[in-house]
Amino acid sequence: MLSLSAPLVAAITIFMIYLNPKSRDRNFWLLISLGCFSYAIAEIIWLYNYSIAHIPVISPEWSDVFYFLQISFYIAAFIYQLWQKKETAYQIKFFCDVAIIVTVFTALSWHFLVQPLFALDELTPLLLIISVGYPVGDLLLLFGAISFYLGSAHFFSGRVLALIITSLLLQVFADTAYLFSIAETSYVENNLYNPLWSLALLLMALAALQSLKPLDKPLPTVLPEPPNERVTFQMLLPYSTIILLFIVIAIEQSKDIHGLIAGAGLSIGFIIARQIFTLLDNQKLMYNYDHLTSVLEHKIEQRTVEVTSKNEQLEKVIRKMEELAYYDVLSGLPNRRLFLEKLEDSIRDAKQHSEKVAVVFIDLDRFKNVNDSFGHEFGDLLLQGFSEKIKENLRSDDVISRQGGDEFTIILNNIYDEHDISPLIQRLQTALAKPMMINGQELHISMSIGIAVYPKDGETTGELLKHADSAMYSAKAKGKNNFQFFSDDMALIASRKIALENEMRRAITNKEFMLYYQPQIQVETGDIIGMEALIRWQTAGGDVVSPGEFIPLAEETRLILPIGEWVLYSACEQAKKWHDAGHSHLKIAVNLSPLQFLHDDLMDVVKFTLRKTGFPASSLELEITEGVAVDDAEIAMARMRELREIGVRIAIDDFGTGYSSLNYLKQFPLNNLKIAQPFVQDMANNPYDKALVEAMVFIAHSLNMSVIAEGVETDEQLALLKELGCDEIQGYLYSKPLSAAQFTELIVHGMVSTKLLT
Repeated sequence: MLSLSAPLVAAITIFMIYLNPKSRDRNFWLLISLGCFSYAIAEIIWLYNYSIAHIPVISPEWSDVFYFLQISFYIAAFIYQLWQKKETAYQIKFFCDVAIIVTVFTALSWHFLVQPLFALDELTPLLLIISVGYPVGDLLLLFGAISFYLGSAHFFSGRVLALIITSLLLQVFADTAYLFSIAETSYVENNLYNPLWSLALLLMALAALQSLKPLDKPLPTVLPEPPNERVTFQMLLPYSTIILLFIVIAIEQSKDIHGLIAGAGLSIGFIIARQIFTLLDNQKLMYNYDHLTSVLEHKIEQRTVEVTSKNEQLEKVIRKMEELAYYDVLSGLPNRRLFLEKLEDSIRDAKQHSEKVAVVFIDLDRFKNVNDSFGHEFGDLLLQGFSEKIKENLRSDDVISRQGGDEFTIILNNIYDEHDISPLIQRLQTALAKPMMINGQELHISMSIGIAVYPKDGETTGELLKHADSAMYSAKAKGKNNFQFFSDDMALIASRKIALENEMRRAITNKEFMLYYQPQIQVETGDIIGMEALIRWQTAGGDVVSPGEFIPLAEETRLILPIGEWVLYSACEQAKKWHDAGHSHLKIAVNLSPLQFLHDDLMDVVKFTLRKTGFPASSLELEITEGVAVDDAEIAMARMRELREIGVRIAIDDFGTGYSSLNYLKQFPLNNLKIAQPFVQDMANNPYDKALVEAMVFIAHSLNMSVIAEGVETDEQLALLKELGCDEIQGYLYSKPLSAAQFTELIVHGMVSTKLLT
């Protein structure tokens, strides 16, 4: 009963695996299950013939047809599975190896199993076909087992593959033993190898069940070539079988070994064919390798040229940015940083040679009126013309710099006597006595000049600049358009500062400060996404004090701390009102002075403000200048991290006008980079400014920062910024700074910039 129940159990089990939608290789298992069903039918016919009809075992019968069907279905399953892995050139080598092994075993089967059948007296043509068919079928099953072994782990998981190969080998062994016993007329029923057929079928069913278990890793879709690092048994197996064949030929040489010799010759032919294909494949691989190497070298050469070009462009930009760290963008003159370095050098040289150095501080008279009357662009042209005029009338060893705004400083070197200074200053005054022509407009320019002399008026750069500044204020107080040497009576200027300081203290108490808000616009949509809070001061008498006048004094006197705290609180309080009114997308940008940013109480002030006003930290953006970050990088970095941890955004303001350290820029946890107005103003006419803006945008985006350009005043500037990928803009093109009521009116009516959407 085992011989009948085993194939039925195996056939039903494997067929159920085929019906399972989660099963892999369903077609393979369908063919195997059909083979098991065929075997079960053959067993039923065989048991009937043997037990009931008493037909001799050696006689051909219908059961043999179904036995052959089982082998046919198995072979079809193996061919199907191998066909799925036909993608690589390695297939030919793989099939050559299999062919070598099968040829060897075919020769052995012919010699030991088939050839003896011709000596049987009862041999009939039908019996001969059946007797030869079984060894051929077993050889094909052996072909499947060897194929699966050589392609191990590329058809099924290791457990499933081991069970399938074991099942096939058991069946081949049982069939071979059966045929050998028939050939030797020694077959008896219920011998030792009869249960092997049943065990082979049950192992195949167990393999099907194991195939349902999930794989540890996906199987390759094609047969990969074996690794070259080590020699494996799989690689040696084809050659080992040929050696075995030659050993058998040597042992059996006294008998008829024509079949063995034919098998050996055919196997050697397969080896030669495999080696020829391997050589051709290697030649093809070498050709492809050489071709790919040539293409790669060409691409590397192209890429090298591109990278070299990009590096040259980047070097130019970096050199330009380094120049900007020392030179004023508008006038091209040395800036304050370079001026201080040169002044230190001049002091050192003067000390060595017992000479004097004069520091000259120049402020243009009524420049604000020019800006108010003709506009900032006209004022910039005036500053440029003034710079050229001064340079033309200085000696070659003198140095002029622009401190900012309409303030200029000069170093007069090689001074032996103070009396030599006045003629030099008068020469400048004479040069400017003639009117300047700016855009067809004739302007008369005068200067208020203060002079401090080393070493009499100071021995350090700070002292000399301070005293020259005081002397300049004295010149302004004396009616402007004159020059004054520093003297003790410059205390009047100090008293002015004291008076302004007192007025600022009263302004804090009397709440004379107010905030204006300049909209920040998203370039892509034209929507208002935020605003920058800007402080203004209108005294009780109605006079407006410029931020450029009172903020430096506020920083000097530390009054910037209470003023800055008020600005932060008032800005957050007003922005919270706009949020509550339905404009929660708005962010508020607040400037921090260096003193505020580095003050120990900053975090407490920010946290208190956010908690008290209820304004979300994520909508607050604090703006700091490059100088703040560079003065004490470690403290600045720690402070930035603290602010970022509570959700506050950080922007670097006026990027490119100060130190512009790319090293610090990549280290600081910044959200936003603000491009300074001087770059934006000239980018439409100056390709260098455009290149710098493009570099800034690229650097910021590469560091995951957004970019806002300030001081946008023309459509041409806007178009260029959009082209370069700038994220936000701010400037008079869209709106001047507005009071809180005016800004509310702006956002309530939902006004957007149509210029940005065209």
